[in-house]
Amino acid sequence: MNETYDVIVVGGGVIGTSIAHYVSKMNKRVVVLEKNTIASGASSAAAGLLGVQAEWDTYDPLYDLARKSLRMFSSLATELRTATGVDIGYRENGIYKIACTKEEVERLRETMQWQQQAGEEAEWLSGEELRVREPSVSDEVIAAVYYPTDGHVLAPELTRGFMLSAARNGADIREYTDVYGLLIDNGKVMGVETNHGTFYGKQVVITAGAWSTSFMKVFHESYGTYPVKGVCVAVRNERPLLNVPLFKEGFYIVPKPDGRYIIGATVVPRSFDQRVESGAIAELLTKAKALVPEMEQAMWDKAWAGLRPQSETNYPYIGKHDDIEGLYACTGHYRNGILLSPISGYMMAELLDGNESYNLLERGMYLESTN
Repeated sequence: MNETYDVIVVGGGVIGTSIAHYVSKMNKRVVVLEKNTIASGASSAAAGLLGVQAEWDTYDPLYDLARKSLRMFSSLATELRTATGVDIGYRENGIYKIACTKEEVERLRETMQWQQQAGEEAEWLSGEELRVREPSVSDEVIAAVYYPTDGHVLAPELTRGFMLSAARNGADIREYTDVYGLLIDNGKVMGVETNHGTFYGKQVVITAGAWSTSFMKVFHESYGTYPVKGVCVAVRNERPLLNVPLFKEGFYIVPKPDGRYIIGATVVPRSFDQRVESGAIAELLTKAKALVPEMEQAMWDKAWAGLRPQSETNYPYIGKHDDIEGLYACTGHYRNGILLSPISGYMMAELLDGNESYNLLERGMYLESTN
């Protein structure tokens, strides 16, 4: 099979399908090549938090990008629902970032102050004030900051919406198509080799998540991605327990519109093992019960593990190759892939169309190590 396209996207997660969504609106012929099924990796495992303020304790350049991406979700939700019928479950009802110790209270105040100075909305609440709004929250929580513009979506539906929108605009979606290597000739990318033959294209974008390393080595020998395994569980309860997600130092409880509560997530770097350990489940449920005691009576739904794609630089790779014409990357978003998917897809589409201002790799904006 020999196919020719304007743009080949390697990877069918939320980043790859977002790029396909935006590129296909430019009347370009695009194909998404996914070695399994669309959203079979981290994109289907994510809780879907859109926590710009909840996630960032201190400022870095990626924070500004996240703010821009968050502002895109309201119109994006309407666009995808109109075009595809998919409801991505977008909720802009805020996130409570909570503190349970004096040290956490101090850090929370410091974070709130710099974010307010940056122009963000934030409301300080005592534990008692929080329980007026969320009566199920335990006395273990002694303070919280309410970030009203943060929110959440249904991650699998977001990816599916991007995919269906791209397909509606003429994009080809090829599942179970494993990319073995790049075709490069005289400093130009010509396409890719797969288990289903050769796909030719003027531009190739690497969006393979935790499996991007072999491709990223072509950009630089130090570049690469690795998985950070995270276990999540979901429970259901007949009576509503929370109106707004609770977030605490990498732990969260997210109420979903269908009555589920997603609880996550553990952190195991450099593990491709997607089996779910009983100890991880016990850890998450114990933490959830401590914050919301009635969780103990909630009904079991399921547990799963996802592989967050972290980059070796701790920032996502977004941009084009310095020397190989037509080769691009947009991968390594760690646990902010859902949040950053709209802006990443939009920027890559613009860059592919010749707008060099979106070439962040060239500027090194997100390549400086935080270590």
